[in-house]
This record gives sequence, C-alpha cells and structure tokens, in this order.
Amino acid sequence: MIGIMQDEDEDEDEDEDEDEDEGDIMIEVRSLTKSFGSLEVLRGIDLSLAKGQVLVIIGPSGSGKTTLLRCMNVLEMPSSGSITIGQAQLTFQQGLKPKQAEILALRKQSGMVFQSYHLFPHLTALENVMEGQITVKKRPRKEAQAKAMVLLEKVGLADKGEAYPHQLSGGQQQRVGIARAMSIDPELLLFDEPTSALDPELVRDVLKVIKRLAEEGRTMMIVTHEMKFAREVADRVMLMDNGVIIEEGPPAQLFNQPQQERTRQFLSMLQGG
Repeated sequence: MIGIMQDEDEDEDEDEDEDEDEGDIMIEVRSLTKSFGSLEVLRGIDLSLAKGQVLVIIGPSGSGKTTLLRCMNVLEMPSSGSITIGQAQLTFQQGLKPKQAEILALRKQSGMVFQSYHLFPHLTALENVMEGQITVKKRPRKEAQAKAMVLLEKVGLADKGEAYPHQLSGGQQQRVGIARAMSIDPELLLFDEPTSALDPELVRDVLKVIKRLAEEGRTMMIVTHEMKFAREVADRVMLMDNGVIIEEGPPAQLFNQPQQERTRQFLSMLQGG
C-alpha cells in the first residue's frame, strides 16, 4: 500500500484500481487434490495467475507437476477442489463427475503442449493445426486453414505445412504442437516439459518460440527442467514436491534466495552439489 495521505477521491480511485487488479486474476486453483487409488499425487494445491503471467513449475520427478497440468485441462479428473480459467469454472467432488458440457467448457479455455508431441500421424502439419479449430471451435475449413497458416508462420514453419509428422524433426513437431495448442484461442497455454524429448540442438528453437509467446503476453503454465529458461521467461517460479507446493516466488528470489530448505536442496542437486 502507498504510505501517504490521500483525499477521498484518491481513495476511490485506489479502490477502483484494486477492483481492476482483482479482475485480472484469470486462473484460480483451490484445494485441488488427485489420487490414484491410495496414492495421493496432488494434496491440496492452491494457486492463482493473472492474465499475461507465466508460471514455471519445477521439481523432482514424481512431484505431481504433470498431473497438475493434466488436471488443469481435465485430461485427468481431479478428486476434489476447483479450477477456474477465465469465465469457466469446475468444482470436483469425490464420487461425482462433472457434466461433459462443463468439462468441455473448461477444456476449451486451455491449450496443451505435450512432451511427446502427440500429433496426428496421418495429417499434415497444416491439418494438425486445423483439426481443433474445426472440431472444437466449429470454424469453416477455409477460415481454419488461413489461421493455421498464420500460426505455422509464427512458429517458423510456414514452409512445412504439407509435411507429415514423420517428415519433421522432433523440434519441428513440437513447434507444430505449439501452433495447434494456440489454434483454439485458449486463455491459458499449458506446456508439459516441452523440450524433454528433444535432442539438445533442437531445444533452442522451441524455447525461442515459447519466449516470444511470453513477450506477447500469453498466459502460460510451464513444467520444465530448463532452469536458465525458467529464469528468463517466468514471472513466478513454483517448486513442487510430493504433491504440494514447497515454495513460490519471482525467479530472482526463488533461485538466489530460496526460503525453504527443500528448495535449497533441489537447486543444489541441479548444480551438482
């Protein structure tokens, strides 16, 4: 808060600004849990994300990072809690499955980029980027094709529209995956370790595309092991372990002055001791 005296008009202006700030919160996750049988993978996750922010999620394997992203897109059904993305909200309760229409409404708000590309092998790059537009957004084929071409150009693949996935490198396939995720105009982009399946020399081009999206103000949640990339692209970094959030903060704070011993241990391990 500003530590100076203000008149009533200024107080009203400040209240309006605070209301606008609250309205900027676009992603909210409350008390989210996910269990597979007796195994608790997510144990009460709470987070919020404003429009245009980039949240990078780090942590050891098995910490629940990928499961969290898959729950955001309802590829995994949470056990309990709630997820809000833009105007769509879903509440989950043990034993009660949301209606399919509600699931689809939330799913339309986010685009997912997977570790292993998940492109349709029988479709060209252009057709892969068109598919969601036609089936999810119900766009006419000609309009979907025009948008797909724009998106392929955006990820540096304007000349690869007629190529099939097997004719593309892993990095090129991943960039098609990014274009596909953007094609349905989602409020939120989800990246699940987008470079983990790539040869080192192919990682740079994919990270360059994601950085450009961050600079454009895209709202993103990114699971990655690329710590240098996390420092450069994130507004906030979140460390997860054993299904809970250990620590969260701006990159400079979390990497340079971590507050939790578990965070210090994890970062020390990454740096080789």
